[in-house]
Formats: sequence, structure tokens, C-alpha cells
Amino acid sequence: MGSPDSTPDETLQEIRTLFTHLDKPSQPVTAATVAEKLECTRQTAHQSLQELADRGDLQTSELHGGTRVWWRPENEIEDHVSDEQPEQTEFQAFVNAVTDYAIFMLNPDGTVASWNKGVERIKGYQESEIVGKHFSTFYTDDDIEEGVPEENLEAAAAEGRTTDEGWRVRNDGSRFWAYVTITAIHDDDGTLQGFTKVTRDMTERREFEQQLRKERDLTEQILETVPVSIGVFDSDGHLVRANSRMLARHGLDASDLPEYSLTSVDVYDAEGDPIPTAEQPWMQVLETGESVHGFQCQVELPNSSRQWLSINAAPLEIESANSDRVVAAVEDISEQKERERQLEQQKTELETQLSEILGRISDAFYALDDEWRFTHLNDQAAEIMGQSREELLDQEVWDVFPDAVDTYKEHFQRAMDTQEPVTFEVFAEGREVWLEFNVYPSESGLSIYFRDVTDRKERERTLAKYETIVETVKDGIYVKDEDGYFTMVNDAYADLTGYEKDELVGAHASLVVDEDTIEQAKERKAAMADDGASDPTLEAVVQTVDDENVPAEATFATIETHSGETEQVGVVRDISDRLEYQRKIEESERRYRTLAENFPNGAVALFNEDLEYTAVGGQLLEVEGVDPEDRVGQSLFELYPEDLIHEIEPYFHAALNGDEDSFELDFAGYHLLNHILPVTNADNEIDTGMLVVQDVTERKEYERQLEESNERLEQFAYAASHDLQEPLRMVTSYLQLLDQRYTDDLDEDAREFIEFAVDGAERMREMIEGLLEYSRVDTQGDPFESVDLEMVLSDVQDDLQLQIEESNAEITAESLPRVEGDPGQLRQVFQNLLDNAIEYSGDEPPQVHVAVERDGAMWEVSVHDEGIGIDPDEADRIFDVFQRLHSQEEHSGTGIGLALCRRIIERHDGKIWVESSPGEGATFSFTVPAVSEIDGDTEE
Repeated sequence: MGSPDSTPDETLQEIRTLFTHLDKPSQPVTAATVAEKLECTRQTAHQSLQELADRGDLQTSELHGGTRVWWRPENEIEDHVSDEQPEQTEFQAFVNAVTDYAIFMLNPDGTVASWNKGVERIKGYQESEIVGKHFSTFYTDDDIEEGVPEENLEAAAAEGRTTDEGWRVRNDGSRFWAYVTITAIHDDDGTLQGFTKVTRDMTERREFEQQLRKERDLTEQILETVPVSIGVFDSDGHLVRANSRMLARHGLDASDLPEYSLTSVDVYDAEGDPIPTAEQPWMQVLETGESVHGFQCQVELPNSSRQWLSINAAPLEIESANSDRVVAAVEDISEQKERERQLEQQKTELETQLSEILGRISDAFYALDDEWRFTHLNDQAAEIMGQSREELLDQEVWDVFPDAVDTYKEHFQRAMDTQEPVTFEVFAEGREVWLEFNVYPSESGLSIYFRDVTDRKERERTLAKYETIVETVKDGIYVKDEDGYFTMVNDAYADLTGYEKDELVGAHASLVVDEDTIEQAKERKAAMADDGASDPTLEAVVQTVDDENVPAEATFATIETHSGETEQVGVVRDISDRLEYQRKIEESERRYRTLAENFPNGAVALFNEDLEYTAVGGQLLEVEGVDPEDRVGQSLFELYPEDLIHEIEPYFHAALNGDEDSFELDFAGYHLLNHILPVTNADNEIDTGMLVVQDVTERKEYERQLEESNERLEQFAYAASHDLQEPLRMVTSYLQLLDQRYTDDLDEDAREFIEFAVDGAERMREMIEGLLEYSRVDTQGDPFESVDLEMVLSDVQDDLQLQIEESNAEITAESLPRVEGDPGQLRQVFQNLLDNAIEYSGDEPPQVHVAVERDGAMWEVSVHDEGIGIDPDEADRIFDVFQRLHSQEEHSGTGIGLALCRRIIERHDGKIWVESSPGEGATFSFTVPAVSEIDGDTEE
């Protein structure tokens, strides 16, 4: 549109032409309106309008809200009008034309005296509805109760003008945020004549300002919490914005920013050579307009040693800025560089020492590359393999030892694939020894250490026999010497007492039992030594580390050691469960009965008021390798991540409050269906909740595959239907051509046969078109939007006007809402249902009524007729493709209409059904999503 200092003549002429095409040439317009009409920037439109005003071609004025308008003077249009009349006419045209503001007059008592289109648009009242009523009608109940309307009038009368900002109420009851200016009008004698009131709807601006504030706060929070230094630089290298990390890195305060320049920082490359300014990241971004990532360099900053930095820089385009800017994220990688240097040094040292180490280690060692070839081996390995180092180096291990493939290759391959160390043991049958292999992978091959562990294996087998006996027994086992000191205890005995095993070994038995029990045990031991017939079982109380008393049953015997001394071996069993059994059996049976009755599959658990699991079981836990006992006693907060707890915790509390619910979630690679419910005790009080979890991952995958299959079927149906139309058109054309050319040669039967064939082809074409339409419901539908069902029904009635008049049909409807959907498809649903209602009305004129009812987030729409009705047994079949209840002679049609309706409603996440009996009419009902309140749904 030209330079900022001048406006081309063609633009000025376009604006003059624009004014001549307005409904009223004197109608005021804003720069935004002109910019939209002429498709130019708002700045260009403002410049052009102001230049015409400076020339005297237009007049301009600024409204109270700060918006400027321009209009064409009336005296240029009608020179014969008097000086006073044009001014009044222009003002009235100005008021009536402004639609962004509500401008109206008030009488001194606050009643409305005049109205304009802007008021009607903003407040929703017609002039006849509001003139003469008090302007407090527009205020909220709270403002009226606090006397705000009267205070505004009093302030305007006293001060000449007052402004106010707050909520106002429209005719339909909705609210909007308004900026209001009230100006008192006095006559020449100072007598109050009334008020002018200008109201502007500021709701969108207020919401936009609040959103901007939130985004600004979030940006500030992100800048200050990210673990890197972030700054914005102008084209001269000055730091104009920085987070606290960036300021601290450069030793700056926020007040130093405008003056601090990157050119004062010395930057060096990896070799320590200075990097020219033109090659530094921020200059590269300014010159190329492209981002720079991972730029590494060294810098020297004030009061700091030389540092290594990694810099990411990108252009930052800001409309209000006078120059290009660059945003940079800087990370200190000095420690990383130092580690790299140390690792490189260590690598060199290790390579130097490798040959010495290989010769010194006692284990046999060899190394393989990624092609299984020997690269290193020591003398021990060569000796065990029975070949020299020279014979083995550079040879593939499987070529040298082909019999080893079955035994070793699986382990070696797993180490290479997982890049994790692998340890295994094999029995070398030729040497009759056990070998232990430790395989350590790298990207270039394997390092393998092995040694003879035959003696150790023999000792382990012997020891394992005893450990298996001792540790697999659930009872506690102890051994104590003649003086009563423990020499060995198993894990179960340590768990029973609460002590660690090393705390018990070497301690006296009096640590866990009283003196009376010790004396009883000595008496039993003596009696057994005398006659061997004494009962070796004793009941006693074990004192735990927490000073708790555990009732126990002990059975003991005496053994003789290799040194001739005697020791006592005892087996101790906790009998608390036995004592508590009767009390808990009823509660246990009730809980597990509830588990059995409600458990579908997957996993099931009981939990208490602290959200701790008290019972857990299920196949899903076994599949995941989770011991159910590990879950008992643990709470949600110990087991699950915070985001999952936030999602599921309300369901657990609701179950303990008596509510039953179901919910789905994805966790640990499963899609889980969860059912949660309360469990009552013998007193019918809720003290426990139950969670039943079902793995529905396969079902979800099946649904996904089914959707894909349906999509392929839709594509096939479309292709098949499309390809069938051409031969049908040819058949129909040739039949009609045959009828036209040879009609005189054909008898009545032949002509009738041709007519039947043409009619059949035409019906088949209609069926194909219906099938095409059916297949396109999902793929060719329009995006969902807010749809006014009143308008949809009206359009459908217009389309069916001929059938309505011919059948003398009467169609009535309740007030229909706005819904979320595809307007074209919803129109098709109404047309099919109304057309059916008229077609199957019977002998009487059709009586059709459309009703609607809100059902949660959906609207239920019903179309009722008083026609011939439908057998309830056929209520489902009629929604299938090509399913008809009547012959073609009785009622024409393709049998696709209702199937198409169901397909459309299912696309809208709704459902459709019919309620009917023969001879009593039918009611077809369907559900569609309601428009959310955010989108403007205010209907109840």
C-alpha cells in the first residue's frame, strides 16, 4: 500500500468508493472495517482515512472507549438541507450505524428514552420491549441490591460524566462484561435533561487479557525453572531479556540488561583460538534466519574461569520490535568436557595396561570381535582350549570349536543383543569339570572370562541340600549350644522375632524367651535323655524386637557335633493364626466370597480406609511376576505414580462412601477395565472396598482392528457401488432406445416387459446410490459444528412440501435445541424419518410430532407418527441394509434409509431405536451430542 509516510491515490479512491456503496453514505466506519473491506492492513486503512479527513473529505471523532470513527459529511450529499438538520441527521445516522456500542438516552429518572442497533445487538432487546423501562434492568441482582444503578446516575449528574465496568445482563439472561460511560445532559439553564449511556461489550477482551496474563505468568515460570540459561539478544548483541541463570552466569542485575553486549565476551573454539563475532551463534542466526543447535565453545566471563558452553539459538520474530532478535539457551558443559578428557586419557592408559593385565589375571580370558573371531587370549585360556595363541588368533570360534555352538552361542548372542553382561556355567564333559563363564559385551565384541569351579559346585550342592530343607520350611529353625547361645537361625525364625539373623547368632536364648521357658526346655531335654519317651513339643511365648508377644509352638531335638559337644535344634511355629482363626473365619469367608462373586478376570484386591491393600490376587499379577503378598499392606501412594493416583484416588474414596463405579485406564502396557465397590462387614457397615481389574487390552485391539476392517469395507462398498452404476446406465439407455425405435413392432407384453426392466434398473440405481451414500457416512461427512435443529427441520419440511400437501400431513414440533454434529447428515436423518412417517401413515392423513428431551450430555429427539406401526420383533432388523417389511408394490423404497440413519447417528456417538406396535403408530428416537456451554449452549 505504499510507504508509511504517504498513501497512494488509488487507495484513497477505493475508500471514497466504499463510502458511496454504504447503506447510508454518512454511516460511520472504523479503520478495522475499511481494512477488512479493502483487504489491507489496519495501519494502512487508518493512514488513508486520516489523510481524507485532513483534506476535509471525511469527518472523524473518537468515541469514549478510544475507538475512532470516520464518516462522510451529510452536507456533501444533500446541500439543500439546513445547517441544523444535517448535524442532527448525521448524529442520528452515527448512533444508528454503530453496532459495536450500545448508545441510548435515559430520562432523568433512569428510564430508557431511545435505542439503537448496537444496543439491540449487545443487550438483546427490541426497542418496543425496553423503551420506558428503568435501565437497572441491565444490571445483575447483586448490583441492584447494592444500589449501583442509582450511584452511577448520581455520579454522572454530579460530575457530568462517570464510567463503570462490570457484569451486565442480556434479555435472554446471559451475562457479558461491559464498559459503560454515562454522561449527564443539561440545558442552557443547567437543568438536568437526561443522560446518554454508551456501553461496549468487553467480554472477549477481558477473557483475552486474562489468558495473556496466564500465558505471561507461565512463560516467566518456565524461564525461571528450566535448568539452563536463557536470554534474548538484539541485532547489536545486547542482552534485552534473561532469566536468573543467565544473569548469574554473566554477573549481572536486571538493570544492567540494556547496556550489556555479547561483544564484550571472549569466545574460543576447542583449540583455544578466538571465534570471530560473525561466526558466533547469534550472528549466524541473524544472517541466515535459521536456528543453530549444539554450538560448543569456551568463554571467559567476569569472576570466572574459562567455561565450556553448549548453545542453541533461534530467531525470535516480534511484531512490535524494531529489529530482529535472537533467543539463546545456554548450558554449562564444562564438567562433561572434563569427563570426556579424563575418559580419553583413561582409555589410552587402559590400552597400554591391557596386555599386562591379561597376563596377570588368574582366570582364563579371551576376546571375540563382532564376527566371532579371536582378538586376544591369555595363556590360561590357550591351555584349557588345547591350542596355542597363534593358532587361535583371527580364527572364528565356531570354526575352531563347532561342537560349542549348541552350548555357548545362545549365551554369547544374548550378551551381544542386549549389551548386558551374561554369566553362565557349563559342564565340560571331556574334562569332567564345571566352568563358570562371565561374558562382557561391547559394541565391537565380547570379553570372556572363565574358570574351573568344580570344587565350589560340590560344596554348593552339599550346602544347598541343607539350605533347601531349612529355608523352604515356613517354620522358624534355630540351633543353640549347650550354654543356650544361638549358633544358627533361618530367615523364618528371624522374621518371627523381628531381629536380624546376625543379631540372633551369638545371642542367648533369653533374648526371645523368658527363663521359665528355658527351664521347661531343659527339663524336657533331660527327660528325653533318660527314657526317650518325653514329648519334645513345647508351647511358649516369643518376645519380638518390638516387645510384642507371639504365641508359638516349639519342637526340639539334640545333636552331637564333630567335636563331641551337643547342640539343640528347634523348630518354632507361630500359632497366632490358630488362636485367631475362629474370630476371623467368618470375616475371611465373607470377603473371599465377595471376591469370588465379583471377580471377572485379571486381578482383584481389597483395601481399607487408609487405601492400603489387605488382600490381593489374580492371574494378571502372576503374568507380571508380582507376588500378591508383596502388595498386601502397601498403599496406593507407595505403589503408583502421582499422576495415576490423582486419577484413581477419588474412586477409592467413593467406594468407601458406598458408591459403586467403573473406569478405564492404561497402565504398565495394559488397557484395564476397573470396577470398584464397597464391602460391608457383619454389622452391615462399610469398612472395606473392593477393586476388580480386567485386562481388556486384546478387546481394545480387536475393536481397533474391527474399525480398520470397517473402513476397508466402506472403501470396497464405495468402489463396488461406483463401478456398478455405469453398466446400469448402459442397460437403462439401451432398453429405452429399444422402446423408442421399435415401439410399433412390439406388442403390449413386450412393452410391459421393457417397462419392468427399466423400472428394475432404476430401482437398482437408487439402491446403488443409497449404498454409496451409506459407505460415505464416515469418510465423506463434514466436520462437526453447532447445528440448529429448528433450521434443519424447517429445511426438511420445505423439501417434503409436495408430499406434505398431497397427503394432507400435519407436522408439529417442540422447540428444538442446537446440537453438535454434521448439518447435512442430520438433515438426512430428519428427512428419512419424516418421509417414512408420511409414507407409512395408513389411510388417515399423517399426524407427525417431533419432541426433544435432554439426557445428560446428549439430546434425545423423537419422531412420533400415528401410522400402521411395526412389529416389535422387527424393531432391530429394519435398521439393517436392504431390510424391508413391505413389498415394492405396497411401499416403494430401497431399504437403505433407516440403515443410513443408524450409521449417521453412530458417527455422532449416539444411538437410534424404534418403539411401536402394529396399528398403533411408531416413535423413532435418536440421541445426538448437546453443544457444550463453552460453545454457547444455554438451554436446559
